[in-house]
Amino acid sequence: MKTDEPENLRQTKHRLALFLAGETEERIFKHPTAHPSRPTGLCHCDQGLFATIRVYLRAILLQLALQLPFNNLKVWLLRTMGARIGNNVYISACAWIDPLYPQLLTIEDEVFIGSKARIMTHEFRIDEFRAGKVFIRRGAFIGGFSLIACGIEIGQRAVVAGGAVVGSDVPAGATAIGNPARIVKRPKAEKKGEPCNE
Repeated sequence: MKTDEPENLRQTKHRLALFLAGETEERIFKHPTAHPSRPTGLCHCDQGLFATIRVYLRAILLQLALQLPFNNLKVWLLRTMGARIGNNVYISACAWIDPLYPQLLTIEDEVFIGSKARIMTHEFRIDEFRAGKVFIRRGAFIGGFSLIACGIEIGQRAVVAGGAVVGSDVPAGATAIGNPARIVKRPKAEKKGEPCNE
């Protein structure tokens, strides 16, 4: 860390490092920032030339692998980068997974991710930086061209329809469609007013 950084930025980077290492219970890390057009201190492009090159090379490698039809290569590379990927996961060609914080991604067994689906683990807003853990539970189906925002949980056997933009959790067994995504089908237990315990 640079010694000339303000104390509050050093503390924020420390909090972010703990979050990325899984040492906090939070699902979303938030921090107010300046407009992204100005240096925020949280972007890897603010860290110096070699750190920036390393991040972009890693991102290029992941994006190249995700373009290919070789599923085992994609799963292996994501695991190598820190993502938790279960068994029998299929990631279609041309899916996009945020290369900056893959360690925040958990994909359980039997998940299908469609072509050109996008999964975010961080975002810059006009005045805020966010990083968020994404959980895609067992047997979920993520349709092509959909977008999963950072900090979202897709429940067990849930369906995200093609082109859906998901900004809130999708319950187990539910179907999410549209932009912004809305739930059109809920698990039978929830319809009866009972908790869903899958």
